[in-house]
Amino acid sequence: MKVTNWCRKLMASLVAGGVMAPAAASALNLDTNLIANPGFESVDSGTVGVYNAPKILNWSGANAFAYSHNPALTGIPDYADGADPPNSGSWYFSANNNPGSATGDFRTPNQVYQDLNVSTGATGTQIGIGEAAYKLSAYMSSYLNDSDAGDVQLDFKNSGGTIIGSAIITDPDAGPNNVWSQTSKVGLVPTGTATIRASIFGTPVNGGADGYIDNVDVQLTAAANVMLFLEVNTTNGQVTLKNQTGAPVTLDYYEVTSATGALNSIAWNSLQEQNLSGFPAGNGSGNGWEQFGGSSSNVVGESYLTGSSAVVNNAAINLGAAFNVGGAHNLSFSYGALTSPGVNPTGDYNNDGVVNAADYVLWRKGGPLQNDPTPGVQPGDYTVWRANFSQTSGPSGPSTLVSGFVRYVTSGSGSGGAVPETTSVFLVGIGAAIVAVTGRRKPPGS
Repeated sequence: MKVTNWCRKLMASLVAGGVMAPAAASALNLDTNLIANPGFESVDSGTVGVYNAPKILNWSGANAFAYSHNPALTGIPDYADGADPPNSGSWYFSANNNPGSATGDFRTPNQVYQDLNVSTGATGTQIGIGEAAYKLSAYMSSYLNDSDAGDVQLDFKNSGGTIIGSAIITDPDAGPNNVWSQTSKVGLVPTGTATIRASIFGTPVNGGADGYIDNVDVQLTAAANVMLFLEVNTTNGQVTLKNQTGAPVTLDYYEVTSATGALNSIAWNSLQEQNLSGFPAGNGSGNGWEQFGGSSSNVVGESYLTGSSAVVNNAAINLGAAFNVGGAHNLSFSYGALTSPGVNPTGDYNNDGVVNAADYVLWRKGGPLQNDPTPGVQPGDYTVWRANFSQTSGPSGPSTLVSGFVRYVTSGSGSGGAVPETTSVFLVGIGAAIVAVTGRRKPPGS
C-alpha cells in the first residue's frame, strides 16, 4: 500500500536526510519545546513591577513580570500554593502583576504571547501531510485560597494570519486546595497552519487574576505518536483502527463521520459484531460494545457504557469496508480516551494504586516516596497528598474526547508495489529536480 500524499512523505524524508535546502533542514524541530524562556528564568532585573518583580524576556505584548519561587534569595514573596514544580528555577508567571494596565491583570489572550513559525522544516512538512499534533502542557497554581486559574491558549493561524483553530488548557484544580500541578492536552494541528500564537493569561474568580504558570511546553509531533487513527484504503474501502503511540490506549467510545455520505454503514464491521477478545459485545444493557442507533452514510460509531477496552500498541483492528470507494476524503474520527491502566496517581507514595492514609504515614516517616512530583521528602508533599486523597490508578470516567486523524492509502499493483497517482508522479519529478539542483551547489567555503 502507499499513502496518497506519497510525494509529501518523500519530501519529509528528504528534509530529514538533509537533502533539502539548508533553511528547511535547519528547522527540524518536531518533539522539541518551541517556547523561548518557557520557565520565565530569563528576566530583566533593571525593569521591575509590583513586589520588585523583574520583567520577563522573550514574551511579546505588554510587560509581564516574574514572581519568585525563592523569597529567601530574592526577598520577593512566593504566593503560589504547593511544592514547586520540577526544575522550577527562581521565577514563575502571574497574570496579576502588570501595573501598566487598567486592571493590573492579563485576563485574555494576545496580551502576553509568543508567535511560533511552524511553516518550514519538519513542522511545516508534518502539518502539510495533515498528520501533525500539538502537545501542550504547563504547571499551574494560584494564590493561597483563591480560585483564580492560569490559562495557556494556542491559536493556529494560516499564512494570511486568520485563526483556523484554537486549543486551551486551564488549571483544573483552581480552588482552596490548589497546588502546583501539570495540565496537559494533545490534539491535531489544522492543515494550513503557518503560525501558532501561544498566549498566557489568567481567569479571575477572587479579585485579580492570580493564576500562576510555569514550565510552558508547546511541541509538535507526528500525530500517530500521541493518538489513535483510522487507515482508510480508498481502493477497497477497508477501514482499520490503529495504535502506534507506543502504549495502550483505553477507550469507551468512537465515532466516524462524513458530511458528504462517504461511509458504508452496511459493510461496516463493528466491534459489537466482531466480539473480539477484550472488546465484548453488549446486549443492549451497556455491558459491552454497542452500535449507535441511526448509523448511516454520514455517521457510524459505538460505545461501551459500563466499561472500556485497551487498544494495545501496534494494534490494527479492522472495521470492515466502511468507506465508500470513490467517496470524498473527508472522514472525521474521534474517540473517548481514559487514563491508561497502570499509571498510579500523584500522591500514591507507596505505589499501591490508591492515595490513602498509608501514603501519609510513609511521608511522615520520611519516605522514600513514589509518584512524587518533587525530589526528596518535603513539607509540600503533604499538600500534594491531601489534594489527591482517594485518587486511584487505572481508567476512570468520564473519558476525554480526542480528535484522531484519518490516513488515506491505496492498494498497490498486483505484485504489491505502490503505484503513485498521476499528481504524485509529477510532484516526484519536481522533487528530483530539487535534488539535482541541490547537488550542483558549491560546497561551503568554495
